[in-house]
Amino acid sequence: MNSKIVTNLNHPNVAPRRGINRRAFLRAGGVAIALPFLEGLPSRSAWAADNAPVFSLYIVAACGVVGSKFFPEKTGALTTDGLAAMTEKATHVLAPHASNLLFIRGINFPMGGPTNCGHAQGLCQALTARPASGGGRTASSTGVSADVVIAELVNEGGAEPLTLYAGNRRNGYIAERISFKGGGSGQVRSADDNPYTLYAKLVGLTGNSGGGNGSQVAEELIRSRKSANDFVREELSSLMRMSALSSADKQRLQQHFDSIRDAEVTMGEMGGTCTKAGLATSELEALEGGLAFKTDGMIEDVAKLHLELVALAFACNFNRVATLQHGDGTDQTKYAVPANEKLGWPFHHLSHRVQSDASSGSNPTAEQAHAEIDVLRMQTLLHGLDQFKARDLFDKSIIMWTNHVADGPSHSFRNVPTIIAGNGGGYLKQGEYIDAGGVTNNRLFNGLIAAAVRDKTEWTENFGEGDGSGPIDDMLA
Repeated sequence: MNSKIVTNLNHPNVAPRRGINRRAFLRAGGVAIALPFLEGLPSRSAWAADNAPVFSLYIVAACGVVGSKFFPEKTGALTTDGLAAMTEKATHVLAPHASNLLFIRGINFPMGGPTNCGHAQGLCQALTARPASGGGRTASSTGVSADVVIAELVNEGGAEPLTLYAGNRRNGYIAERISFKGGGSGQVRSADDNPYTLYAKLVGLTGNSGGGNGSQVAEELIRSRKSANDFVREELSSLMRMSALSSADKQRLQQHFDSIRDAEVTMGEMGGTCTKAGLATSELEALEGGLAFKTDGMIEDVAKLHLELVALAFACNFNRVATLQHGDGTDQTKYAVPANEKLGWPFHHLSHRVQSDASSGSNPTAEQAHAEIDVLRMQTLLHGLDQFKARDLFDKSIIMWTNHVADGPSHSFRNVPTIIAGNGGGYLKQGEYIDAGGVTNNRLFNGLIAAAVRDKTEWTENFGEGDGSGPIDDMLA
């Protein structure tokens, strides 16, 4: 498969991209806050009512799952009551969104099994559907990842996707390894681990390329202890008084600005815990200056905030594609789950069922702790899905969650768990648990790319490397 991305904006098989509406912002005091879609004022919205985009978020978690305690026992319809009753399964946490979910088993990565470090090689295959090269710290992809392909086709000017990281990026054994540029061999794309980076762009402190008068505005926000909302309060009040706005529009606006405030509060609270002892800086300054990551479970708070901001970015049409790597390849987070109280092991050792980074064991307490961490991870995903639901994004989005290996002890690339939320503009099936029958994940991405671009391209028939062509039939609506 030629990994060259289609770059012709007038390609006959690709729907034309629409630019971001420059009127869809409230601006004051150097701050520009994008607006959500408003039915009563389409001219002030991030996108037109007749051209709603499809947004794509790809989440890749670390260290596998406890397969026997993750998905339901049987395939079939997913209902809120039915999924909620399966309390022994980690995915029961997602029951409130059962009607918007598609669980898939029987998805394999292209490589038959790890030949070096399964953690690194799994990450490199998760979004590329191509075999990895090398292993460990030097592992790389042999091709482009789906997020880059989709962003080239749907983002204005082919802007690169948002690339986010929740984990010990600076000191982790294997840092970002899921988003890759095209070319003869995949070049890994750097990820942002500090939620402040995206937040600053969303509220207009910096441009997409980091330009503008961001530092002056940031200093004013810190000095005055204001919210970004405070700068546009008058403009917002004026907009809310417009007779063209329906009650639903007004509720959408209020929720939109409330979540900006919530994000600021959350970052402020996190900033306090990240500040070095004795360093006299404000909570917001702590995040602005950098994220001091801790392995005490902070990873879930960071992931939740990233998910909140991605939902906000999509609602504002700031970018239509994002990835989130949830954990270092060999995650050292020490989760305070009940089964880990006596063990006190990092997640990577729990996933191996033994205190080792190389061998595998069978410690039943470690397996139970891993199952409890799976529940925590699903609660984090639920938090993100709640944000998408509140912003009415499910019918316009594809949120995919997967892992870089099927389970910890074996590092298997077979039957890697896959969850999809959102119907991609009506393209994807929802409210079901299906068996893909052991196909390689290239067929998964054939379908996801088709849903995101809403038309056929070379990528929707033969993305990555694997068996067959085209999407998995049972995943289509």
